[in-house]
Amino acid sequence: MTENELQTLFNTLSAGRVPGKQDFNASKMFSLLEDPFSIWCIFHAPKEEAVPEPNRYENLKIRTDRTVRDNWIKQEFPGVVFITGETESERFKNTLSAMAKGESAIANALLWNLPENTYGSINLLVRSNDASSIWGNYHYHIFQFKRAHDLKEHYALQVCLLNRILGCTQKYTPANTRVFLRDRTIDVCYDDHCDRLARELAYWRSIRDGKSRPEAHKPPKAASAPWRVYANKVVAQSKDLLMLPGLNTEMRQCLKINGMFTTDDVAHAGLEKLQGILEEPHATNSYYNSLAYLHNKPVLREAGHFPPPVKKYNLYFDFEATETFTKNNVSFVYLIGIWDKEEDKYVSFVAKTPEEEIKIFEQFYDYIKDFSDTALYHWTEYEVKKMKNLAGKNPQDSAKLKALCSICYDLKVSVNKQFYLPAPSFSLKAAAPAFGFNWRQDDCGAMDSMVYFTNWLKTGNQDLLNKVLMYNEDDCKAMLVLENKLKEADVLDLKK
Repeated sequence: MTENELQTLFNTLSAGRVPGKQDFNASKMFSLLEDPFSIWCIFHAPKEEAVPEPNRYENLKIRTDRTVRDNWIKQEFPGVVFITGETESERFKNTLSAMAKGESAIANALLWNLPENTYGSINLLVRSNDASSIWGNYHYHIFQFKRAHDLKEHYALQVCLLNRILGCTQKYTPANTRVFLRDRTIDVCYDDHCDRLARELAYWRSIRDGKSRPEAHKPPKAASAPWRVYANKVVAQSKDLLMLPGLNTEMRQCLKINGMFTTDDVAHAGLEKLQGILEEPHATNSYYNSLAYLHNKPVLREAGHFPPPVKKYNLYFDFEATETFTKNNVSFVYLIGIWDKEEDKYVSFVAKTPEEEIKIFEQFYDYIKDFSDTALYHWTEYEVKKMKNLAGKNPQDSAKLKALCSICYDLKVSVNKQFYLPAPSFSLKAAAPAFGFNWRQDDCGAMDSMVYFTNWLKTGNQDLLNKVLMYNEDDCKAMLVLENKLKEADVLDLKK
């Protein structure tokens, strides 16, 4: 292929421009399938409402995956060409040039098909001589790498879109795209997914053009960053039916068909009408949760489950577990945090390695002054499951771990049994803010803490560990604050 022919191909596929928000990046397939409201926000939400929230966990995972992938590619394809470029246009041109030269393998490739408003990055293009293409008596097919155990739906559609772009580029569409998962390899057949791909791209265009407005998710994660804060606000201020726990899309649609579009509408409709629309327990739960929102106070569900039993020693605890970001992705509990109610202080036990994990549980055990008069409060069954699993792996500490489990008390269960809350769910991150508790850091959540911990291990920077400890301390304190607020709350008792 001559330089003029290559320039003509570039001009055709670029449509005289560079990719913009009117074009679909194949990497956005997950958002289109799982978080389409964030796609809608890109085109229709006020720009000033975007709040950047760096995903440190995902960024670190991507960097780690790229290093592992590139090392594998270099080993398996010694003559591989890695595409670079100061601009995306240059990177695209360099990809086309490498394909025209017939390179045996091309990594970090970029292809555009802007006449169809699509583009995307390809981990590896591998030359094959079993069919001809625009390049001559050879063509390329795609190798894509996913650090997952299973081929997820958005993976399949993403690689099929990349394959379509490749086909438009080289005038030959391979039948299959090879996907390397964590422990196996799968060939994804283009014909098996092309119809679904066409439907999803049509859906994306309808969102872009304002013809469709997808539903958001339930707060506090109504959409992904940078639109999470905006979506949470929109859902809460509009009193959207998403604010009601336990209702799926079909149930919310049934309510809308019957003229109920907000939580106020549901509260005013009455229980009897709701029971004619929704099955139980959804009808009753939705009605009383709506009353909780309407009156901005908890509604008594059933007395006797709350407050929790008071012991001489009352400890509120929470675990943080992490991946080590290695090829084997070993996970372990690296932090046990405790808010000691009687001492009015935060206590933490930290493990630097998986081998030290059991030691911090021994420290946790030793911290208990009197097992007969101590209560360990947690939120959800996660912590107890972790300790039971650890007991099975460590017979020498099994008795201690079982003793810890025996004095655990799940606050979420007791709150859920007694109250309907003015909150979209019974997660701690949703329930505690409904009563005025807020985490002190905007830049440290559960996933961020893994990254801060990993970087602390590498650098020894105490500030990084302090951020993790502060986040965990807030998790522990949130339980106590919520418990106290509910003890003091003006409760709506419908039986009175």
